[in-house]
Amino acid sequence: MIAILSAALVLAWVAIALLAFGYAGLLGKVRELQEGRGPGTSQVNPELAARGPGSRSLALALTSTCSTCEKVFAEWGALAARLNAAGDRTTVVSMDDSAKWQERGATDVILASELSSPFLIAYQPALLVFDERGALLSAEPIGSVEGLHALCEPFLEPVTI
Repeated sequence: MIAILSAALVLAWVAIALLAFGYAGLLGKVRELQEGRGPGTSQVNPELAARGPGSRSLALALTSTCSTCEKVFAEWGALAARLNAAGDRTTVVSMDDSAKWQERGATDVILASELSSPFLIAYQPALLVFDERGALLSAEPIGSVEGLHALCEPFLEPVTI
């Protein structure tokens, strides 16, 4: 009986030590994120960079097999013209390297395989926002045409440099 209690006590201390190491590792990751040194901060895509300081580049990430992507793309042309007029750059990123979007009339299409740093986003369609260096500022999922309009609305104001 004493041997079982001793083994349980040793296992409990091992579990406590593992939890302490895990907690220390988690705190280190949180500190990295707070200081801006987290994963993805050094990743830039110059192909998707904005036109200049203070401007943004908005990319619509699509796949050819997504029905929501079809609906969102149908609205993208008009929104892209308004965003370009506001001083932003717009482009379409084909996440599955399909030429479908060029065939459907998109003028600035970049295939995912052409990017210098790959995106690991689990959802399409998505609105990706980049700065003048090509650093990813945000990646927001788009669930509908209304969602696309809601995400683009803040960017329709002219950029003041």
